[in-house]
Amino acid sequence: MAQVFKKEHSKVLRAINDMGCSASFKEANFGLSFYIRDIDSRWQHKYPLYYMTRDGFTFLVMGFTGKVAAQFKEAYIEAFNEMEKAIST
Repeated sequence: MAQVFKKEHSKVLRAINDMGCSASFKEANFGLSFYIRDIDSRWQHKYPLYYMTRDGFTFLVMGFTGKVAAQFKEAYIEAFNEMEKAIST
């Protein structure tokens, strides 16, 4: 995800931690985990990562800026408006 939105991994992690959502929303939509990367044959480093739901992803990305984020927001609004139109007819 960080690559798609041209964000550093550390900045995405910070954005997740600083979203301002409720604790219950974060708990339901973001699961903290870790991955391990070999530094060399003797050393490994443990890095944090989050598993997230579609709702968590949407909430997070709505706070991003940039061209890709703008495209996502426009597509989301368009889909919402289409859904609203389908429900009202």
